[in-house]
Amino acid sequence: MDYANKWNNTLVEPKNPVLRQPASIDPLETDIVWQTVEQEMFKLMHERIGLGLAAPQLGNPVKMFVMTHSTLGDIAVYNPKILFQSEETISLEEGCLTFPGLFFHVTRPEGVQVSFQNRKGEEQILELDGMDSRCFQHETDHIHGILNLTYISDFKLQRAIQKRDKLVKKYSNMKKSIKRV
Repeated sequence: MDYANKWNNTLVEPKNPVLRQPASIDPLETDIVWQTVEQEMFKLMHERIGLGLAAPQLGNPVKMFVMTHSTLGDIAVYNPKILFQSEETISLEEGCLTFPGLFFHVTRPEGVQVSFQNRKGEEQILELDGMDSRCFQHETDHIHGILNLTYISDFKLQRAIQKRDKLVKKYSNMKKSIKRV
């Protein structure tokens, strides 16, 4: 499949339907030059101060994401699978590049065993915990068309939106004050 000429490298709007549909394209069966795409995705992820970025967030229904691992550094993940989840869960504040500035607690398994392929098609198996586990789960959710918003109630979502909007207004007012000086 020639998908290389169709690759989008900008974040889509939160209402884009590709975010809520399971990714259907095996990245390793495309003509995409993955090394270049990985570099572009890492650049965008770092510019937005993120820990992970999935292809569906760019409007591409491809089973691929990039993330920053605590010891391995930046890694690209193709065809991710979660093989095992710990029974222990942890609730931590989580954000998403699709919804800038929106943070709320999400409960996830504390540890996972995962498998994925690298761009050469070589299988990797990792045991992840902490932020590595959380990030892998979050980005894998994107591959399955699941947004972190689905893990909270409407009430908690509205509170998180109000908190974000209040911070944006405060920052905006600070910028106006600085310009006057």
